Amino acid sequence: MTTTPPPPPSADPTATGPLTPTDHRAFAFLGHVNSSLRQCLCTLARHGVALRHHTPERARLLLDTVRPWPLYKGGQFLFDLMEWEDLMVDGDPPPVMPAERIVSACTLPVQLLAAATEEAPGVTKLVPGQRTTAALDLPLRLLTTTARNTLLGAAQDLTDLLGPRAAHDDDAGYATDPEPVTEDTVAELPPLEAGFYLYEDIALGALSVLGPLLADHAPTDSATSA
Repeated sequence: MTTTPPPPPSADPTATGPLTPTDHRAFAFLGHVNSSLRQCLCTLARHGVALRHHTPERARLLLDTVRPWPLYKGGQFLFDLMEWEDLMVDGDPPPVMPAERIVSACTLPVQLLAAATEEAPGVTKLVPGQRTTAALDLPLRLLTTTARNTLLGAAQDLTDLLGPRAAHDDDAGYATDPEPVTEDTVAELPPLEAGFYLYEDIALGALSVLGPLLADHAPTDSATSA
């Protein structure tokens, strides 16, 4: 009885089996995306741990501000649904991602959010018929105003916490913003802490790294809102 010998170990895996070279290249890209996502999340978490350890009062105020927001709650839901914690803690810690790269990746989404908060000239009446349009016009305008005010309020809250400290902050008892973590101290970032604090540390790290970017897109009247 003769048997077919197995292919040699050095054989190209793309040359055999049902997967095509395009499949393997697609998987290579998706694997790169996973690695970059893991590196970014772990880096943000480490920034969050540093913020929580070095300035616990500021960390508490930041979390107290964002916890009620749907964006924070939705992020936590996706974090659990996609099992990102398993992705982050599986294997050796990845290298720290430069802050400039994180900011660059988030610039376009922040610009889109900023554009969404701009004053709308008016609601376009897409429904034909005067009576139907008149009935829907007020609820649509109220919905637009509510959504805009919610986004503007969130931006102003973040600006108050992340932006430059106003001169009267000392009288209000606000803590002075700590020195930002620079590239010179990136090697000193503490390791991430898996478990209860992991998502909170990611949120804190995102607010720390992206704080200047968010403050740059704050409403123009936020400087006088404090």
